[in-house]
Amino acid sequence: MQTFNTALSAVVGVATVMGLAFAAPAGAQTTQMAREVIVGTPGFTNNGGLDIITKAFEAETGIKVTVKSGGMDQVMGFAIDGSADAVFLPADHMDDVTAKGAIKASTRKRIGRSYQGLAVQKGAKIPDISTREKFIAALKSANLVLHSRCNGTPGGAGCSRTSYMLSSLFDLPEMAGVRHAPSAYGEGGDALARNEGDMAVQNISQILKWDNLVVVGPIPEEYGRYLDAVAAVPAKAKNQALGQQFIAYATQPGTFPIWYSRGIDPRKGAQ
Repeated sequence: MQTFNTALSAVVGVATVMGLAFAAPAGAQTTQMAREVIVGTPGFTNNGGLDIITKAFEAETGIKVTVKSGGMDQVMGFAIDGSADAVFLPADHMDDVTAKGAIKASTRKRIGRSYQGLAVQKGAKIPDISTREKFIAALKSANLVLHSRCNGTPGGAGCSRTSYMLSSLFDLPEMAGVRHAPSAYGEGGDALARNEGDMAVQNISQILKWDNLVVVGPIPEEYGRYLDAVAAVPAKAKNQALGQQFIAYATQPGTFPIWYSRGIDPRKGAQ
């Protein structure tokens, strides 16, 4: 998988100039009476392509998309209480709310595998991290590798799931000797953008927001530093048909380059 800022620019350019003319899903006209769809999403899927897709959906259908972004626990809450018409979550979190009876049957769709990646500053040498051994060697060559801070219980208020995923990487035995530090504030890529180190690990979609950073590539898959994203319609959602239409739109083949350019591979991940 190659994910570069140039690929993102190309996709965004198409979105701006051509309006991302995807094929409308079959039956799209049946839900036109509802003029707003509410979408609940954590940051990794919103920044991973939904921000582009929602604008394209609005432009094509004339239906307003209201995005309710929040932490994963908050989005699980949207699924349980039905305050969103479509929700995007990691697969295991969706399993949890499904077990509570909060998801409408047969509406669950795979979004893809969202990768954490390695970043360097623009103009720096791009290391080869195509294998586990090369990834470790690249990290050990750095003066300082930056990552998210994790305080408290993993998954809790001071230590989000992704923060723990990244900070705990450096607890592995093979990472002994890697000079690393948590960001004083913000995530690892934020600190790297402030020139506080020379490499950082962070969700790829969050690296791409910085013009002065370059994505080297995803952390080798065997480390398991990724999130499998899925979408579904809550059982208590007000506009279930519209939520299902939005999910169908977001997962159609024409959206592949958008997700992929933001570090999410729709060909992989749990259903």
